[in-house]
Amino acid sequence: MERLLEYLKVAFANLKSNKKRTFLTMLGIIIGISSVIMILAAGGGAKNMINDELNSVFSGMIYFYIEDQDKANTKEFTEDDIRFICDNAGDHLYGATQDSSTLAAKADTIRGTYDIYVNTGTPAREYQSTDKVVSGRYFNFSEYNAAAPVCVITEALAKKLFGTTDVLGKSFEVNFNNMSNELTIIGIRETKKSNGVGAALTGKQTDVIEIPYSCAERKYGLDEYKGFDILLLADNEYSLEVSERVQKMFESKYNVREEGAFGIESWTDAAKQYDQILNIITGFVAIVASIALLVGGIGVMNIMLVSVTERTREIGIRKSLGAKTKAIKRQFMAEAGMITLIGGVIGIIVGLLLGTLICMAIGATPEFSVMSILLASVFSCGIGLFFGIYPAKKAAMLNPIEALRHE
Repeated sequence: MERLLEYLKVAFANLKSNKKRTFLTMLGIIIGISSVIMILAAGGGAKNMINDELNSVFSGMIYFYIEDQDKANTKEFTEDDIRFICDNAGDHLYGATQDSSTLAAKADTIRGTYDIYVNTGTPAREYQSTDKVVSGRYFNFSEYNAAAPVCVITEALAKKLFGTTDVLGKSFEVNFNNMSNELTIIGIRETKKSNGVGAALTGKQTDVIEIPYSCAERKYGLDEYKGFDILLLADNEYSLEVSERVQKMFESKYNVREEGAFGIESWTDAAKQYDQILNIITGFVAIVASIALLVGGIGVMNIMLVSVTERTREIGIRKSLGAKTKAIKRQFMAEAGMITLIGGVIGIIVGLLLGTLICMAIGATPEFSVMSILLASVFSCGIGLFFGIYPAKKAAMLNPIEALRHE
């Protein structure tokens, strides 16, 4: 132990005497370690942010579709099928609705004409968004069956159209599909602020109204719903149970006993795939960044070789005074290890700071892994020791007589 401390003490003194060169040697290690930790921290934070954004829009969604028309004994789903699910929803299933697209429209008020978007569906669509109805209510099945000209709008749109969120009971003209009708506001959804990344990923719009699909059919001439899939809305943790239940319901309804008639795709399954893809991307970028560590290791070896050349006479004197080959070797290994150790510590600190700053810039929370930091530290020391072996061996094998003659 005393010898080890002595090696480290001498190594520190030698490095201190060449501060500028030592720092430049450490720079490659610092860049490599900081890059790896920064990427893992920022990548983990970005991944969590992306998952949160996607979960806020797609969590609990299940796509139930016809996989084989012949086996399913039907070519398409209709509104009767949607009603069948809604009437027999059971636990943890909020209901079913059409997976309709967002339709462009115009809204006319005393303040002017504005571009808006229209979402249509059954009352179950209330649960398609995590933005809650904060005032009034969502349309119910009585209004849906009657094709009532009612709508739910966002807080942001209410302020744009009327200058206030106190708009329950007010009406305005909505024009889309080349038809215009007056709609009455019965509910208001909250408008959550979504950052640029989240908005880009989810396509989240604030200027949206939601109306019954039946109203869109009768008032705006949309065709009666017929399609290959139905959107189920359920508690996310029970998506598998709900999926199996709905599948059995339809197999019984259409008297189907063959597998592969109906297909199911839940957000939970898709989320796992996205998570794996993001992990692979983060890991790949981290591996690329770790190449800088190899470059730093080569820099350590080069400087240590220069040090051996500069200290040839010193090595000769030490060997002539009885220093063993192992002692010389360990001394140079200690110097290489100390360079990478100090560089690694600085790299960890820099990586943590950069990872935090990047996450702050994109609105994410950095994800720091103690294991990744430890691995980076061990890898850093390993790089230094590995690339310090050759210079240390070269120094240890010097002939003392030739070393003493060296000028």
